[in-house]
Amino acid sequence: MRYGFIREEKDIKSLILFGLSLVPFAITESDLLEIVLVDDGFGYFEFSEAMVDLLASRHIASLESGGSKQFVITPKGAEVVAALDRDLPFTVRDKAQSAALQVILKVRREASLKTSQRQNDDGTYTVSMKICDKDTEHLALEIMAATPRQCELVKRNFKENAEKIFQTVVSLLAGGGADK
Repeated sequence: MRYGFIREEKDIKSLILFGLSLVPFAITESDLLEIVLVDDGFGYFEFSEAMVDLLASRHIASLESGGSKQFVITPKGAEVVAALDRDLPFTVRDKAQSAALQVILKVRREASLKTSQRQNDDGTYTVSMKICDKDTEHLALEIMAATPRQCELVKRNFKENAEKIFQTVVSLLAGGGADK
């Protein structure tokens, strides 16, 4: 038995539209799931059915970006959210808003981290890693790697530990040492 406030198809659709209205850019299905699966009243299959209907009715739109499908609320969907202003229970709205903030922070963090690799003439690889925002490159590192597998490990570890790497580099360069 499922517990939760959101069980009816119209409520699921309202929650999806509300969730998309909280995010100022297109997001992936998995990011949207993080926002809307905050209530135990429905699951993935109900979510999928509601998404198909919302796409068909043009309340949401699907965009291709970087080889993945992303979703955004349309003006028609935004009108529905405004009309249903407080129909969703407060606890569900609150959880969805909190989840949306986490998704926004995650997406922005991922967008600020850039990695690439190139093969050198001697058969080694150079891995480039950057922390940047729209206008500023905050940190740029290049490191040599021996194999494509090593390149992938370096890139993954950089993305997982970017803030710590940045703080350590700044501390070392400022003369504070890595321990301080």
